[in-house]
Amino acid sequence: MSVKRLISGLLAAALLAGLVTLAPASAAGSAAFTDIPDSTTANAAETLWALGVVDGTGGTAYNPNGKLTRAEFCKMAVEILGRGSEEPAQRNRTIFTDVGPDHWARGYVNLASSIPANGSSGGSTGGTDGEGTTASTRLIMGVGDGSFQPDRAITYGEAVTMLMRVLGYGDQDVATGINWYDGYVGLATSSSLADGLDISGSSTLTRGQAAILFYNLLFTSPKNSTDIYLSSLGGSLEDNVIVLSTDATAEDGTGGSVLTTSGTYKTDRAAFGSELCGTRGQIVLDKNKKLLAILPEEGATFRAVTVMGSPEANAIPIVGDEKIKVTLDTKVYQSDTQEPTTYEKIWTSLRTGTSLKLCFNGSGKLEYIYQTSASTAASEGNVMVAKNKPTGNSNPFTMLTGGKTPQIYKNGVPAQVSDIRQYDVGTYDKNSNTLFVSDLRLCGLYEDASPNAAAPSTITVMGATLEVLPSAVADLSAFKVGDKVTFLLSSSGQVAGAVSPSVAQSNAIGVAKVDGSSATVQLLDGQITLTGKTSMSAEVARQFSGWLVNVSSYSRGYLSLSKVNGSGATRELDLVAGKLGDKTLSPGVRFFEQAGNGALAEIQRDDITIDKVPANKVTYVGYDWAGRVDKLVLNDVTGDRYIYGMIYYIPSDQEDENATIYDHVTVENSGGSQSFTVFYLDGVKGGQLGGIAPGLSQLGDGTEAVGYMSLRTLNGVQRNQFDVDNMMLTTNEMVIPVSDQVECYNKATGQWYKAEGEDGHQEALKQILAFSNSLTVYYDRAPEQGGKVRIVVAE
Repeated sequence: MSVKRLISGLLAAALLAGLVTLAPASAAGSAAFTDIPDSTTANAAETLWALGVVDGTGGTAYNPNGKLTRAEFCKMAVEILGRGSEEPAQRNRTIFTDVGPDHWARGYVNLASSIPANGSSGGSTGGTDGEGTTASTRLIMGVGDGSFQPDRAITYGEAVTMLMRVLGYGDQDVATGINWYDGYVGLATSSSLADGLDISGSSTLTRGQAAILFYNLLFTSPKNSTDIYLSSLGGSLEDNVIVLSTDATAEDGTGGSVLTTSGTYKTDRAAFGSELCGTRGQIVLDKNKKLLAILPEEGATFRAVTVMGSPEANAIPIVGDEKIKVTLDTKVYQSDTQEPTTYEKIWTSLRTGTSLKLCFNGSGKLEYIYQTSASTAASEGNVMVAKNKPTGNSNPFTMLTGGKTPQIYKNGVPAQVSDIRQYDVGTYDKNSNTLFVSDLRLCGLYEDASPNAAAPSTITVMGATLEVLPSAVADLSAFKVGDKVTFLLSSSGQVAGAVSPSVAQSNAIGVAKVDGSSATVQLLDGQITLTGKTSMSAEVARQFSGWLVNVSSYSRGYLSLSKVNGSGATRELDLVAGKLGDKTLSPGVRFFEQAGNGALAEIQRDDITIDKVPANKVTYVGYDWAGRVDKLVLNDVTGDRYIYGMIYYIPSDQEDENATIYDHVTVENSGGSQSFTVFYLDGVKGGQLGGIAPGLSQLGDGTEAVGYMSLRTLNGVQRNQFDVDNMMLTTNEMVIPVSDQVECYNKATGQWYKAEGEDGHQEALKQILAFSNSLTVYYDRAPEQGGKVRIVVAE
């Protein structure tokens, strides 16, 4: 009887499919034995070494293919029984004629011959070849002529006989066979003691095979017991544990400890490798609660992936042009904290190049995500700067890749070695053999360093605190706080290097939000937010709010903003052909949209329902290092920048003729009511269904409304005309997409259907279709103009 288990070990590099495989613990960290290539054997030997059951053959060698003598196996059996301390008392007597006072194993052999097999009875009569063929009362019986043959290589049949006796089985418990050991071999197989071995009883046993047998013994139940043998040694198993870090520090300061969801454990094993982090399963503890082994969960699939692109609230794009579906409440475990968080709290911070480990259950459902902390990832030395000007023919990051030929992505776009430029930052992900290259540079005043400027772990620039990688420490030593510096950033937004602004200029672009004299710029990398004051007048500053800007700083606490160089399109954007006029769209092109002077929002290609966008709707075009279009700002193409619902227009009650008069407009929908101020808003009417586009600026006592969308009507629509799964409506007049933020209103109850959760609006649509077969549909524009259904009303 055996605990269901999967052989412990380190999880090595991801296969092409992204599924991880098991490898020995010694393969990733330092190990007691360095000459064991097989994962099963390596883990078994390391665990037994930590228990004091096995020794090596000198230095860090174990010699797994070497033969094991009967005396050596006898010593291991005594140690696994926890009775090694009794050996010295057995050295002064002779039991077997060939184990005299000069034999190193005399005490162990004598002790083993005196230990009864638990539960057996009767006297001993030796056999002629091995360990006896009658009722066995002792762990070993000799070979029947008064000798033990201690230096002869032990056979598999003899070995399993001894270990089944350790578990309390005797001759009376086994069937007879052609050979005296056949019954024990059969019992070893049925009890799982022999798992992983397929050899005959007469074959000699190697040191590696012996390690597997003894390791299996720990998880096999003794006779008439439901506990595993490990329990008799004071050890234990803990279930459903997730490994978070294999290089943690215990409360008493012991390094190399293992942080898990159930606590931090010290270990006598040489090391556990980082590839185990993120796996869930059982942990094996000795009597002192030290970690012996980690048994990854059977039936679960652990997949190492690398983020490629901008994550969404319900999907993570990964290398290989694949998206992993995820929900906002999916648990996320991190390497530096025992308590989990959720995907909802971290998804906006995920960047291209972030390594994750995903755990799927047996039915293929994503159960949790594991993320290595940024500091842990950086400490692995996988980041460097191309200080010298690349030739274009050889990879300047060969030191990172170890000579391998990796996939290369620059700023999230497939690239080649010839695309790498001087001062680019390379981050190598060994799991996917991918090199992520970033050319992001941030030029600003070096405002602060922590804990000190001599060895900073973080620096502050333009109000943002950035982590400093080891590769940047030497560069930063050439500068002092208060200097103007160009910081070279990795694909994860960490400082990988630093140079003078005369050597490399800033290329940081972001979206500005200006409120009075204060400005905030969210860089397009999605991770870094810069804050400070601006010396511009309020009127000038307002013109920058909501726009793409270049940002730098020349004075502490102040941001220098300038609108990005570039202009709108002069030719049509063809999304099918991937062209803007004669310019090719980058594979990683990013789309942004705003309505009027409203907030700039990043959108996905799928949000745009038309194939061609008129030139006058493209207000900004940006280009990458290869001259491809990599950024586009669109003016109200999707209609998604509006809040749709019932519009109420409230004139101002201001009576002061000298005061500026602002009216108010309110939108009511399933999310409640939102009010905005307006000085003048063309076309807006109260008491009608429509849409309001919020601005960024404050106007009077509220946020300014910068746009109004009137809605068109389709009457007499029936439920069978909706395809809810694909969110489409088909009528005699048109086929039009249904917005994934569609609002639904029930006239009979006077209530909006609540849209709660990730698919809340789709669920609300299902409810209103179930309630009524007579519906009025409101849409914003014709399908060929990018229109969508915005509101559905049950009559």
